[in-house]
Amino acid sequence: MNFKKLQAMQAKLDEAILADKAPMTQEERFNKTLVALSVEIAEVANCSEHFKFWKDNKGKVESGRFVKVGILKGGHFLLNDTRNGNVISVDQAHHLTLIEECSDALHFILSLANQCEDEIDVNLNWIAGEESLKEYYYITLQTALFDDSGVDGIMATFLNYVKSLGIKSEELEQAYYDKNKINYERLENGY
Repeated sequence: MNFKKLQAMQAKLDEAILADKAPMTQEERFNKTLVALSVEIAEVANCSEHFKFWKDNKGKVESGRFVKVGILKGGHFLLNDTRNGNVISVDQAHHLTLIEECSDALHFILSLANQCEDEIDVNLNWIAGEESLKEYYYITLQTALFDDSGVDGIMATFLNYVKSLGIKSEELEQAYYDKNKINYERLENGY
């Protein structure tokens, strides 16, 4: 992942957002960003439903984006992705929804790094992301937000969590670029 490019893009987006909002102190902004990140990480877990041991069919799909268009043998649905017109499976729709949730969290990690004037330097080669450790990564990540792990520690733990959910760094980076465009469109429309 090109962290330098991502941080620069996030700085520009944050500047555009802040230009139209009521002034706040650096501490207020930092705390609000930290809470937003914590909530986004919880949304990733809620979307993946990996912790729901009582449920067999796990994974949420963004209802506004995907529309049912047919049923395959075995009762599996086919969905239309309204963004590009592709017809995909529920599993594929869940994966895309999960990637987008992860990109939302990435926005806030990058924002925190910029606010702390830290340049993210995480070696992707040592990101393990063991699937069996999803809950561990989630708990460690939520804890890292409020201890002295620093932005690199938060990012490394986040990337391990994301990888354990079956998301590749290339998918996450592309989702960031896509969501960044959407965020600018939202700003133009008074979101």
